[in-house]
Amino acid sequence: MKLLFSKENFSEQFKALLGFVDADMRFNRLKSSIEIATSEMIDLIGQSVYDSFSNESEPSEIHQMAKYAIALQAYRIYAPTADLAVTNNGRLMRRDEHNVSAFQWQIEENDKGLANLYYRHLDRLLKYMNEHNITIHLQKYDHSKLIIPNLKTFESFFNINESHYLYLKLIPAIRDFEASEIKPRVRDLYQDKNTLVSRGIWYHIQSACVDYAMSWGLRRLNIQLFPNGVLQTSKAISQGENKKRGDKLEYLELAMLFEKDYEKKLKKIEEEIARIHKENNSVQKGNADLDLGFCVGDGFVDL
Repeated sequence: MKLLFSKENFSEQFKALLGFVDADMRFNRLKSSIEIATSEMIDLIGQSVYDSFSNESEPSEIHQMAKYAIALQAYRIYAPTADLAVTNNGRLMRRDEHNVSAFQWQIEENDKGLANLYYRHLDRLLKYMNEHNITIHLQKYDHSKLIIPNLKTFESFFNINESHYLYLKLIPAIRDFEASEIKPRVRDLYQDKNTLVSRGIWYHIQSACVDYAMSWGLRRLNIQLFPNGVLQTSKAISQGENKKRGDKLEYLELAMLFEKDYEKKLKKIEEEIARIHKENNSVQKGNADLDLGFCVGDGFVDL
């Protein structure tokens, strides 16, 4: 795996790239973190896309964006291990006369800030790829034939601040909704999209799918992937463990609201499907009543 970083002038490059790092970071210290972050980047954008810019002599815009994201993620991976010094006397807190260790809540807030910056930057990278028709050649992110085939369709039902990364992370939920909730209910009519659209069923299917995906995501994904405006938690909750528990409860409550919404829409879908089947049965019965069973050879029929 070719890295976008090398030993030469690494510390200067790393500090210039991130901007907020003051320490001189040696390549050997961060090498494993950079390798992990690079592997995560390849898992997101695909090996072919990564290879297309990793060998550039003059770094392109996508090269620079990927490099920043990798550096930021590498720092996030490395930082917790740098807070303690590993000595002959065990692990000791690093502290001198000019610097003191941050409080736990300060570290947690900083971690949240770094995570938020990383996710927003991934959105920027994915948006750039989308605008320049750079395809992610990974089956797990193939969304063209899904109920919600793109971010634009998703946001027509619920705004996620144009987060391409969040949309990709919700793809498993969209697939699961189609397989477990829709196909068993709609059955053969699933292949007749014109009827589903004309009867308003497709709209309810897509709307319910978005609610399902949000409920699924709130229970499984990092909350910081979601738009801040949607997931505001109570400011009255104090810092620390109480706040963590309070946040989790609020997110679970929000997930339950989305769940109730998609269950209501599934009920509407079931009712409309039942009406269609009833109409079709009536038509078939009417056609059967018109067939009196006479044929040309019957002797009592006056031709």
